[in-house]
Amino acid sequence: MTTALSHIMPPPQEAIPLPQSKAPLTLTGWDHIAFSVPDLVAAERWYVEVLGAEVVGRYNWGGDTSHPVGPHEDIRIGAHIVSLFLGEPLEAAPPPRLFHYAFNCRTLEESDAWRAHLERQGVPYQGPIAHPGFGAVSLYFTDPWGTRLEIATWLSDFETAQAAALQRGGAVWGQTDRPSPG
Repeated sequence: MTTALSHIMPPPQEAIPLPQSKAPLTLTGWDHIAFSVPDLVAAERWYVEVLGAEVVGRYNWGGDTSHPVGPHEDIRIGAHIVSLFLGEPLEAAPPPRLFHYAFNCRTLEESDAWRAHLERQGVPYQGPIAHPGFGAVSLYFTDPWGTRLEIATWLSDFETAQAAALQRGGAVWGQTDRPSPG
């Protein structure tokens, strides 16, 4: 399926059947995500110091010229790889499209620790925000180049998430301004 021009179509108001896959196999998940940053050294430092990333590899910089693609690096956050390529950052889509990358943490205590860490690092954030309809509590922030990021914590249901967010001075999505820190 290819789309030559983008046209925003509202979802149907009537029930429609779920699509059936024609794929021969089931994918196991994301391998990596990639986006551009204007300064690899500053980006590496920010992602390591602020998000605890581990540098996996640097390509076509620091003396390496063997990689067939332009200067970039791979960092690991949890079990996932983020490839940072040298270039102009893509401007994140404005609301309501809220294009972003979300990381996961296991517990509200971890989320609290991340919130305190973001504050110590001077990173503006919004949250914790509970999401109506499901049990997630999120922190929203941007990297220095405008890439929208989220740290999500999954709880059992919306009521639990709402209570946790409000207890921590947060809000409920839709009952506050949309997340757009930075």
